[in-house]
Amino acid sequence: MKNLGTGYAIGYIIAGLILIPLLIYGVNKLFFQGNDAEKYIHNYLINMEDITLKLDDNDKIVSGYDRYTAFLAKKRGGIIHVRTKTFYSTNYKKYFQFRMANVGDIFYTAFYEHIKKKSIILTVNKDDMKNPAMGTKEHPIPVFRVVGDEEPISIFHFDDNDKKVVENYDITQKQYENSVYVHLKYVMSKEEFKKRFEEK
Repeated sequence: MKNLGTGYAIGYIIAGLILIPLLIYGVNKLFFQGNDAEKYIHNYLINMEDITLKLDDNDKIVSGYDRYTAFLAKKRGGIIHVRTKTFYSTNYKKYFQFRMANVGDIFYTAFYEHIKKKSIILTVNKDDMKNPAMGTKEHPIPVFRVVGDEEPISIFHFDDNDKKVVENYDITQKQYENSVYVHLKYVMSKEEFKKRFEEK
């Protein structure tokens, strides 16, 4: 192999240590920056409320799935998974949609078992609930946390000693706050974000 010399080696090192990270940073800034969620998330969180509902036998749940790329250079490619579940509540006469980020499939298995018999508590935004344009099939109210009402959303299994083990799958505070952040940062359109927060 031909020796390309010290200058080539230095150039290669500079490109690897400086130019490529700068390129990645620039691409992130241009394409994956998202909204300025950090500035407004606190006010959004303190304007949340819990509502309790029991799904009616006629209430239909529609599954969906969205995937968002948060950053070009990040573990697992910076991909955020948001599995959506849209349903209509006859009690509230509104459509709601789960928008919880990176919540595993087993949560939904536990959720479906839970709602057959028990009610749930949803965490939603107060302004969304009051907005007549929200809660429609086209613009459902986002739900960021779901927990069991009378008891936690859970699944049981038996361990190696045939002892029943119950695992709690209520959405945790950390999962909830992460889902709100993802919603404001990447899911909410720039137009809606600007109208809702920056033009006030």
